[in-house]
Amino acid sequence: MGNVFLIKSGNDVRHFYNEADMKTEGFTKADRIITEEVFHSNGCYARIIDGDIVVGKTEAEQQAETVAEQLVEIDIQLEALDKKYLTPRILCGIGRGDAYALKCAEEHETAAALLREKRKALMN
Repeated sequence: MGNVFLIKSGNDVRHFYNEADMKTEGFTKADRIITEEVFHSNGCYARIIDGDIVVGKTEAEQQAETVAEQLVEIDIQLEALDKKYLTPRILCGIGRGDAYALKCAEEHETAAALLREKRKALMN
């Protein structure tokens, strides 16, 4: 693998895989040179932050992405709990005071409360 030549162009970062293409576009010097491997492993993502070229996501962006993924997983788990425990039969039984339905509702609420707490903690 070769190098990637990164050049500030206004508020954007242009990238070139060889110096000849860079020079054809009128640029004489790269602001930063990295390997293709580094560029590709960071999703070919480069931008300017505080005047510097940053390759890939910042730690804060990575953390936010991880939290978002965890929130989606919790929402999926909550939906699965609702489908398992809050069937029409159980909901009708809760209204009538049916012991089995009340037990299911209690199990649902116990499991859902833990997931809601995890979700709340991630949101803070």
